Amino acid sequence: MDFNVFKKNFKGTVNENKFLRMLLLGNMGLTIVLAVFVGTKDTVVAITPPTLTENAWVSANDASQEFTEAWALYVAKTIGNVTPKSSAMVRKTIEPLLDPSIYQDVVNKIESQVNEIKRERVVLSFEANSITRERTNPNKFFIEGRAMMEGPNGKPIRSNATYEVDLKIKNYRPVITYLDTYEGKPRTEDVLRRDEKSKDARKRMEKANNES
Repeated sequence: MDFNVFKKNFKGTVNENKFLRMLLLGNMGLTIVLAVFVGTKDTVVAITPPTLTENAWVSANDASQEFTEAWALYVAKTIGNVTPKSSAMVRKTIEPLLDPSIYQDVVNKIESQVNEIKRERVVLSFEANSITRERTNPNKFFIEGRAMMEGPNGKPIRSNATYEVDLKIKNYRPVITYLDTYEGKPRTEDVLRRDEKSKDARKRMEKANNES
């Protein structure tokens, strides 16, 4: 046996083992880092909510604009299209989506509306024609459209109406934190600010006229 050749091969084997051990430790470290990253990162789910025909995504506390817009539109259409037969179903549909902070108030209003619809045999319909997202609040939506109320006797009453929906994502679910409906255009922050400036201007003019 050539001792020098054996010594050279043995030394190469030792060095190779050292390299493999370092590579193994590096892989273990990378695996741990990935496990921590995956464990702390929210799962993103692809989903198609009501009124949406394209894919959207939702995570534990966030969602794509398509997802939240679709749910806001769904809420407006559900509340805006009610018949005496479907009124009870509307309440059951909306209740699970309500945040605890507004639950009782909204349920009381819905219950009052349900009783009135049944008593007067009124049919409510709403056709949305636009949806606007609040510029400073990505969770708030204004769904504008044409509303109609029709009873068993008399002509239908038509009007422009807006449904205002504040919707957040909690534990992968849409939760309504604010809900309102009114006649006319959306009352966005910009609109309210302009109205407030107009009121202040009118007050100053009235004050100046009274002093003159």
